[in-house]
Amino acid sequence: MLNDCVIIPEFGGFVANYKPAAIDNNRFSAPTKEIAFNNKLISNDGLLINFIAERERMDYFSAKQRLDAFVEETMLNLERNRNVYFEGVGYLHYDSRENLLFEPQITQNLLVESYGLQNFSYERLYQRQIQKPTFKPTELREPIPVIFQKRKLKRLVVAVPLLMAMALIPLKNNKEYLLKSDMGMWETLLETAPAVSVETSQPATTAEYTANIPAPEKKQYQYYIIGGSFKSEENANKYMQQLKVQGYEGQNLGIFNGLHRIAIEGFSSMEEAQKELNLLLHQYPQSGVWISANE
Repeated sequence: MLNDCVIIPEFGGFVANYKPAAIDNNRFSAPTKEIAFNNKLISNDGLLINFIAERERMDYFSAKQRLDAFVEETMLNLERNRNVYFEGVGYLHYDSRENLLFEPQITQNLLVESYGLQNFSYERLYQRQIQKPTFKPTELREPIPVIFQKRKLKRLVVAVPLLMAMALIPLKNNKEYLLKSDMGMWETLLETAPAVSVETSQPATTAEYTANIPAPEKKQYQYYIIGGSFKSEENANKYMQQLKVQGYEGQNLGIFNGLHRIAIEGFSSMEEAQKELNLLLHQYPQSGVWISANE
């Protein structure tokens, strides 16, 4: 359709409006033109008459007479409650209230710019529900056990038998202690107090045992899949224990920007690491795992 408005003199005009592309019920519709009828457009602009004259090879006056006869016949058919069809466009009719209505029945796309673009239907895509990952970097807070220092424990071990000795010795039978100096009293108390075996050595803590046992050397890889970063070393170790339960051999790569970086697995090539990363992200899309290159 080359013109957006075609007027039939003394009858009405057909107006074409642009309709953009749309998607409805899994069907794509290309951009096109919608046709509407306006019975207020009755002025003769000469467009339709000149087209008829050129198409039928007649003069302007003869083309106008033929168009006037068509309008008279069309009005008569509408008054007899007959539908007037325009091929490939639609039809006109009166409703019960004597209103002239136009029902479009467009059989082809009238928009020149959409030439060759077809409408089509497609299958609806459903989002697959993926189970959330069972492991994720979380901050675990637990109470810190209180450990006595060796110096404080030694003082307690020495003070306890002295207090016991002072409580057991009656002052009535030991008046000579009051005549002596303070230093002499403490020396006498130490001599008369029962010997108490004091064990000053502390059992080695977990950190001391760990320091004495050489850690097994882990294989160094070029690429690692990182599962999380933790500010607390304790939380980083707990996350590594979670990975072991899930079948992964976690590894602490060290501190980067103040955070302990925990690796899930290591790989010698980027292709292997990327393949495993794609598998983890497919299974656990919200885990946030990523690849770190060991340069």
